[in-house]
Amino acid sequence: MSVFNIHIASQLSGVAAATIRAWEKRYNVLTPQRADNGHRLYSESDIEKLSILQQLTQQGLSIGKIAALSNDELKAMLKKNELTSIDLFSANDKDIVDMDAVRSGILMALSAYKLDIISYELEKVKKTLSPRDFALEIIVPLFREIGIRSYDQRISIAQEHTLSAIVQFHMGQMIAKHYVRQQLRPGLILLAAPEGELHEIGLMAACLLCIEYNVQFLFLGKDMPADAMAEAINQLRPTSVLFGVTKGHEITEQLTLQDYLKRIKSLLTVNVPVVVGGNIKPWVATEIKTFGVSHLPTLESLDQYLSTYSQS
Repeated sequence: MSVFNIHIASQLSGVAAATIRAWEKRYNVLTPQRADNGHRLYSESDIEKLSILQQLTQQGLSIGKIAALSNDELKAMLKKNELTSIDLFSANDKDIVDMDAVRSGILMALSAYKLDIISYELEKVKKTLSPRDFALEIIVPLFREIGIRSYDQRISIAQEHTLSAIVQFHMGQMIAKHYVRQQLRPGLILLAAPEGELHEIGLMAACLLCIEYNVQFLFLGKDMPADAMAEAINQLRPTSVLFGVTKGHEITEQLTLQDYLKRIKSLLTVNVPVVVGGNIKPWVATEIKTFGVSHLPTLESLDQYLSTYSQS
């Protein structure tokens, strides 16, 4: 059985490393194995328990009251809670949604810092649209327009970050819902942003496309160091790895995207297809192709890739 260090366990479960340590100390949630150097090692069962505990505590349950429960007991509790909650994916009728009006309304609300209106509009459409339509018809064009308005200074950096935070919250709810409601196919896609990449909107939209096509995935988040990412790939043995990039070439002052990918490739003990999604220079796409990394320039191209992937 595979075991993982606390950094990987944190990424996979969604529980901060500091929280894991606190839960162990105060509530005896887990008793992890120890490596020869004394570092904690977590099993797949440990990570599953952490993930479920995270979801239940986010629903308002006290960690002290559920910490001693088994994984099966926690799953039953989570299933019961989910069955009595609002189904985010209960409807799917994009014809009743005026996409242009929704996006315009959000932009107008953003200009006046009417954050409650933004959240209300997103809550409304995410209950009506499929995950794919929410991503491709609302999020993608919305942030393309945000990019244009930010470039010509019609909106501020603060407004852009504010909208990103609200959108990430709502997308995160949809993604969390997926983990307990979707019937998954065999196989696994790992999604992450390389070290130095701090933007997650595109990756979270990619997660919604995975939900649409019933593809199993793990979202490892932003700023993933190459060594940690390679460890996760070697341990989890996914069928594919997808990196989301916005910088395209120099992801840090000391590191290029090409060097990052080469480092990961050199550490892999498994043969896994690696894909980079995002707008990168043509010569960078050509270079990474020489060492076996594919490029998908847009979320629409990822949508096509996943529609084929889900049929394989």
